[in-house]
Amino acid sequence: MGSRSARRRFACPKQDWLERMINGATNATDEERVPLIEAVQRLVRGGWDELESSIVTYGAPICVKGTRSIVRCHFLRSDASGVPRLKALAQQLANQIVNYCIPRTEIQKVGELSLDRQIPEITRMANEAARLFTQTQVNTGEGAELLLYALLEKGLQIPQILSKMSLKTSTEVQYHGADGVHAKLLDNGDLAVYWGEAKLYESVQGAMTDCMDSIAPYLLGTAYEQDVFLIRHYADAGNAEVTARLLEYFNNNSVLSANVEMRGACLIGFVHENYPKLPREEESVKAELDKAISSWAESTRRRLGNRSLTGHAVEVFFFPMPSVEEFRKAIKAELRIEVKL
Repeated sequence: MGSRSARRRFACPKQDWLERMINGATNATDEERVPLIEAVQRLVRGGWDELESSIVTYGAPICVKGTRSIVRCHFLRSDASGVPRLKALAQQLANQIVNYCIPRTEIQKVGELSLDRQIPEITRMANEAARLFTQTQVNTGEGAELLLYALLEKGLQIPQILSKMSLKTSTEVQYHGADGVHAKLLDNGDLAVYWGEAKLYESVQGAMTDCMDSIAPYLLGTAYEQDVFLIRHYADAGNAEVTARLLEYFNNNSVLSANVEMRGACLIGFVHENYPKLPREEESVKAELDKAISSWAESTRRRLGNRSLTGHAVEVFFFPMPSVEEFRKAIKAELRIEVKL
């Protein structure tokens, strides 16, 4: 991590891995006694410690001038030989697929079983989750969507409120609409909904353009009706009381529906040549990377302005990779998906 403050921002209490998965939210009586803002925050499962052995957060977040957006940059962490830890990241992301794909209520039912029955059930859910990923498509973006989920939930502690993977009717197509749906309660009581878009391209410019084109309709209010419909019917906080309280924000007959702020989250994945060996060689490449990230932030500013998005809060994650193709292959390998051409 880049600094002590970054460590504090991403740190989370150590928990047993089984407890993290099953006890994503506490029981109903506990939730009824706490403010909704705290109940929603409890939906976050795990923390940055699950990813930081494979990811380096480079520099401080950049507030994009003239906008409400923030640019962040992450690189693959290199090992002692200077090799980017792509396989380690793929393994860590694969470990998240149950929480990413399976509704919370179903996961929490496992906690009601005896310990000797929990492990087989978790294995079953992991297998079911893996089968939800496309089995025949080569250039799928599902690995990038999983990475965006992890950056939002593990890094920024913004929980997923709708598992769209669980709603797929065919494993051979990717789901439509936003690539992710996360939310958090703000201190003023408003609900900030984060529509996610994840793109993997050879070029950073192509990834930025496509991502901004995709996120704009959600922020401008012309494309989220179907996803809001899915939230109303399938949102799952793992607790009926919390889910009902949360859904008040999506009920047009409730005054709380006027207190919803649409935000964006963009993952820009692209190929970066002469991949830096971070964090070991950070000082030697700092000037070069600072210049590159500054140009990416400026490109983000222009694209936000061109799409009338400067007034919307967007979290923009730049994630340079040695190869986007190798990233896709690594994710599929960890999920034991063998694409047959």
